[in-house]
Amino acid sequence: MAGAVRGDVVVPTDLTPAERTGLFDIMDLVYTGMTRDAFERDLDAKDEVIVLRADGALVGFSSQRRLIVDGVAGIFSGDTVIHPDHRGSPALVRAFAQRYIFTETPDGRPLAWFLVSKGHRTYRMLPTFFRRYWPSRLESQPDAASRLMRAYAEALFPGDYNPGTGVLEYRTAKDRLRDTGLTERDLADPDVAFFAARNTRVGARARPGLPDRAVAGQPRARHGRPAPWSHARRGRGR
Repeated sequence: MAGAVRGDVVVPTDLTPAERTGLFDIMDLVYTGMTRDAFERDLDAKDEVIVLRADGALVGFSSQRRLIVDGVAGIFSGDTVIHPDHRGSPALVRAFAQRYIFTETPDGRPLAWFLVSKGHRTYRMLPTFFRRYWPSRLESQPDAASRLMRAYAEALFPGDYNPGTGVLEYRTAKDRLRDTGLTERDLADPDVAFFAARNTRVGARARPGLPDRAVAGQPRARHGRPAPWSHARRGRGR
């Protein structure tokens, strides 16, 4: 039986060459179209990395970048992957929440979170762990959310964001999930069906340069504390 997965937050410069190779190998296992140069550039452009280990072995990671867009401080999650043998582990969500969801900015406001979902498993994090998020099947997207989402997307992916669809339509080939097929069981989940309908090319299997869903969410309350708004809204419980 595999050991429990643990998440630790480090800065990219703390990773050894061997650890970087291990993280790349996991990315290359789950994604196609990966190149080592692109991986290294993406990693070095981030401020922190959540590194996942089980029994001392690397089993996944998620890189994070802090930024301020239109006066709103936020976090952008970059390359993120968990080894297939450890899918379902809460370690990544737990480490992310402890580091960012319950962290406020110097002015007392919560961080925004800008998330790009390349597949339905990532998108499912939002309805599972968040009270409000957009795009959502449960409610229309507020204008304020759309404006901030567009601002973040254009800051991070200039020229690639389609505000009419809320989809990143990459102009150049990007890495993509190797396994993007959706089964009837997957589509029986209304949130997965919503994601597939909004991003039909993912449902039909991704190809190089195809759009990914740019989404953001509001965390559920934890430990009795009011849930902070993340990417789309500022303030609490309104």
